Amino acid sequence: MDTAQVLAYLHAQRDRIVKAIAALEALGWTAAAKLTTSTATKAAALAAIKTAKRVVSPEARQRMAEAQQKRWAKKKRAVKAAAKKASAVALMTPAPVEKAPKKAAPKKAKGGITAAGRKKMSEAAKARWAAKKSAANAPTARKTVSA
Repeated sequence: MDTAQVLAYLHAQRDRIVKAIAALEALGWTAAAKLTTSTATKAAALAAIKTAKRVVSPEARQRMAEAQQKRWAKKKRAVKAAAKKASAVALMTPAPVEKAPKKAAPKKAKGGITAAGRKKMSEAAKARWAAKKSAANAPTARKTVSA
């Protein structure tokens, strides 16, 4: 398509859109009125959703309670059956023979520093501080600017 054809097509589309807008406005459908109405409707719907509480009938509440009681009863039966089975197994197995307790090994210090290590660290720190002090007290050579 050449430029003249594209322009003619766009002008035709514009004319159709203008006519459609005029027809809707004649019916009372202005853009502002439509936006206000839809916004107000949406706001009212959201307010109704937020404030609405779930209502459950007494019969439904009773059915829910009975179902929950059945679930808990089933769970309790399973726990009792497991305990009964464990006690039966314990009765069938012979009691373990108790052995004399072993002497506990002396505990080793975890991550501690030996006295020699502590002394070595102290001497190294003192040497670092002495070097830093001597560097700070040493006269610095200043460059003098000659006039």
